Formats: sequence, C-alpha cells, structure tokens
Amino acid sequence: MKPQNLTQLIYLLLFLLPVLASSQAKKKKQETYTIEATVLDKNSKNPLPFTNVLIEGTSIGTITNEEGKFELTISKKYESFKVVFSFVGYENSSLSVKKLKDTSKKVYLKPISTSLDEIVVTAKNKYKELIDQAISLISKNYSQKSIQLEAYYRELTKIDDSYTKFSDAASIIQYSAYDSNFDYLLSNTNYIQFNRLEYNINQVPYPEPKEFVADTRDQAKIIALRKSNNLQDYRILEQSKKLKSIDTLNLKWLENNEIGGGPLRLTGADKIKRREDFFDPKINSKYLFTLYGKSIYNNKPVFIISFKPKDSNNIETRYKGEITLDKESKAIIAYQYQLTKKAKKALNQRFATQLKTPETIEKKTKKAFITRITSLKNYKIYVTFSNYKDKWYLKRIKAINSYENTGDLFENYKITTESELIVGAVDTGRTSPLAGQEVFKNNFSNALFNYPLSYDSEFWNNYNSLIATGVIGKALEDLEVKGSLESQFKNKN
Repeated sequence: MKPQNLTQLIYLLLFLLPVLASSQAKKKKQETYTIEATVLDKNSKNPLPFTNVLIEGTSIGTITNEEGKFELTISKKYESFKVVFSFVGYENSSLSVKKLKDTSKKVYLKPISTSLDEIVVTAKNKYKELIDQAISLISKNYSQKSIQLEAYYRELTKIDDSYTKFSDAASIIQYSAYDSNFDYLLSNTNYIQFNRLEYNINQVPYPEPKEFVADTRDQAKIIALRKSNNLQDYRILEQSKKLKSIDTLNLKWLENNEIGGGPLRLTGADKIKRREDFFDPKINSKYLFTLYGKSIYNNKPVFIISFKPKDSNNIETRYKGEITLDKESKAIIAYQYQLTKKAKKALNQRFATQLKTPETIEKKTKKAFITRITSLKNYKIYVTFSNYKDKWYLKRIKAINSYENTGDLFENYKITTESELIVGAVDTGRTSPLAGQEVFKNNFSNALFNYPLSYDSEFWNNYNSLIATGVIGKALEDLEVKGSLESQFKNKN
C-alpha cells in the first residue's frame, strides 16, 4: 500500500471511530429496556410489598417495594420470557416480558385460604423435627460451591424522627458454600480490626450485633455508589452550639456515626449458612417450635413455624420469630427474628467516645472529658431465599437496628438504622475469588459512606434499584430539605 493511501485510511478510521462508538452505544442502549408493574391483592386491591419478581427460567429478578411497585431493566433477549410473581399465601401469576414492556401494568395475585385442620400432628415435637430435617438437608437444598451474587444494597440513618443520611450501592458478592465451614472466631477477628490508617477517628461507627460478622471467605466489590450530603440540621449540634465554648468540629462525630463493614456485613444474618442459634442442632432443642400457619408459596405448600425460648432466662436462646419451610423439600425459604425482652438487656452493646473538654467547660463542670455512649438496644432481621435450578439462594436481608445516644452536657437522642441487601441475579459459574484490589474491606472501621467512589448518573439511570416509596420515600423527602438528592450525589465525594 502506498504511503498516501495508508495515510488516507488512517484518517478515515479516525473519522469513523466516533461514529462507530456512537453506533455501538445506541445499539447497547437498545439492547435493554425496563419493565414495571404494581403487584396487588386481587380481592382487597392492597399492594403486596416484597413480592418476588423473577424472569422465568433464570436467576434474574427483584422484589416489589413497600407499595408493591417494581422496575426491572433486562436484556432484550428475554423478550419472549415470562415474569413470575410469587408471594406467600398467594397463587403465582405470570405475564410476558413483552406485555409488561409495552405499558405499566397492575398485577393481581389471588390469595389462597388454608385450614389448620388439615394438618395432623402425630408427634409431640413435630415442628422441631421439621426444623431438624431442614438443617440436615442444607447440603441438598443450598449451594455447595462458591457463587457470585449481583446485589443492590442501601442504608439509612434516622435521628429521632428525621432521616439524616442515605447511601446505596451496586455490588458483586462472592459468596462461599453452605458447607458448615464458617469460622466465627477467625471471621470476627478479621472484622474487628481497627485500621487507623484508613479510618477517621472523628467518625465513630455504630456498634453492630456480634453476629453481624461476614464469613471471612466471602468478598464484596462496589461497582457504583450514591450517598447523600448529610445536610440535615441535627438537634444535638444545635444544642452544642449554644454552649459556645465547645468546638463543634470536635463533635462532628455525633452526626457522622457510620455503619461499618459495607454490604457484606448483612450476610452475617444468614443463619442457615452458619447453622447458628435456632438453626444449630445443639441449641434449638431449647426453643419451642409451634405451627403459626399453613400457606402456599410458588404454588407449593409451606409451613410457617414460630419459635421462642422455652426458658426466657436461658442466655443461649435469645430470639423469637417465624420460619417459612417448604413442605416437600424441607428447604427453609424465609425467616425473621428479633431479640427477646431478656436478651435486649443482656446483649446491649456499647461504643463510647471521650473528647477533651474545653478549658472553660472543665472549670465549670469539673469534667476533663465529654463522654458520649452509643448503645445498640434492639434489632429485627428479615431473610428470604429464591429458587433457581432446584437450589435456594439468598434473595434479601433487611436489618432494622435501634440505638440510644447518651452522655454528658446535652440531651440524649435515639437512632435507627435500616439496611437492606437484595440479590438481583446469581452466577453459579463464577467460583473464583475476586481480585485483591477490587475487594471492599469488610471490617468494623470501613464504612460504605466513606468509600471514595464518584457518582455515575448514567449507571444509576439503568440500574435495578428499588423505587423510592414508603419508608424510603419519607427518608428521601427528609434528606431533600436543603437540596435535591441528585445534586447531593454529584457533590458528595
């Protein structure tokens, strides 16, 4: 080829590259679309929050929000597939992806009435025996190899009656097998490492339940992140300003309390994988299991079994709650639990901070230090699973924790944190660990809110996060008092 021809070819390619890139971008944009609907009870027309939404034959899906609504962005290749809606106590319903794509729809699920009279109790401890069977079948019903989860995570903080902080993230979780090899001592040692080099000492994390420790074999990677700019007025800071001689910058930790550990910490509530507490055969004989109800899920019969300690004074039995069990496979498909009244006192965890008192205050109060204590008072946990290729995989974990902040000089206040992990897809083919530089360090001192990742608006426009209504809607309204969240996401580094 002649030199001048080669030069012309290069110029032509340089001219075409932007056009080709634009064409590819448009093609990529056209390859996905969003489906949406509201899921309602057919009889009452009430919304069905947290309904499982799944592309039939795949692990791709989401759940509805507090108002029964969902949005799901999927590849065009699924256009011929059906979307299956399932909720405990209701018949499954399905609609084609194409039908949902064409317009926003209302999906109605028909409730199923069941009778407890149909259940014949033949043994004194029948429901304890069912739980024991479920534990013995964990290796059959749950993955025995490491898998990868595409997950959405969000966390909220509320001080007294106002929401004050919000962050959410798209993440990848490498999740180890349900093989009974969880090592609590090793995992806890890794979690409580306090790395001052990566941690701002003025930002004190909330004390988490001791069980909120992820398996040390598991890993998380943050793909994208959004966070509010923490613009709310804090009553506690207003009070401190009135004291005048206190440097409010030194009290910044009062508004910057963080949730340590990121999205992976919530997987500590997966007690099936860990075989802990009411799923520990060595302990669950000390729980009383009774039938709460019989229902249907995925058009199959399920038992809903309640549990509580036989002896409320036994420190080993700390919880009460409900377990949903598939009657045929004996798979545990959902459970929820919270602390008993006795356990709340025994398990109260605290995190105290002392700050040097300004000289003028010290002379008046005789206090050399200001002491504030944040105490974990209670928590409620919700865990659900979803079926894919005859195995049950983690679908959702939600935790609601309540705290009290008490101490010197100004009023006490209450704190609530809500955090939620929702799995959007399961990849059973990815069994290798994540690369070291990609891993979000899961320990006490590493908070998602402080993670240095810039906001990517284009990514979030096409991402399957939950529609902000209900509690989340109220939270976002509170946070937008001084500026739109979109502007906060852009400005928050």
